[in-house]
Amino acid sequence: MCAQKLVTDKESTEYIRKIFNTFDINGDGVITIDELKEGLRKNGIKYTDTDIYHFMRQVDTDGNGEIDFNEFSVFWIAKLRKEEEKKKKQEAQAPGLFEVGSTFPTVSELKQQFAELDADGNGFITIDEIKLALVQRRGHCSDLEVYKLMREIGRASCRERV
Repeated sequence: MCAQKLVTDKESTEYIRKIFNTFDINGDGVITIDELKEGLRKNGIKYTDTDIYHFMRQVDTDGNGEIDFNEFSVFWIAKLRKEEEKKKKQEAQAPGLFEVGSTFPTVSELKQQFAELDADGNGFITIDEIKLALVQRRGHCSDLEVYKLMREIGRASCRERV
């Protein structure tokens, strides 16, 4: 099913709306972080705060901390398109371990960049570690504040890499 067809197909739009409504618990037309977590929990889907952060960062294109129906629809259609492309690629190519020409940061580079926030010293910064650092420095921190901070850090990182 192509994405173009999804946009114009009334049945597909109704299907996407039905999925959206399972997460829009209070029916106000947007999905908040708390509603997303509750919807996933009700559907028996396990997640981490990192999963939530990545999902919100991908789907909340205007960065207001909420997902409206248009943002959700764009995500859903793109998801289907990616699944179709992935399936076609898998059928056309033999699987490989690494992409040709890919580079990876060294362990020492990662440790240097993350040492300050990496509370458990495992080489990764989790959402919980970001939250902990903010609570230690400010005395409080909400999930929305962490999400907005991480979104801004991501924008800065992208600008620095360009």
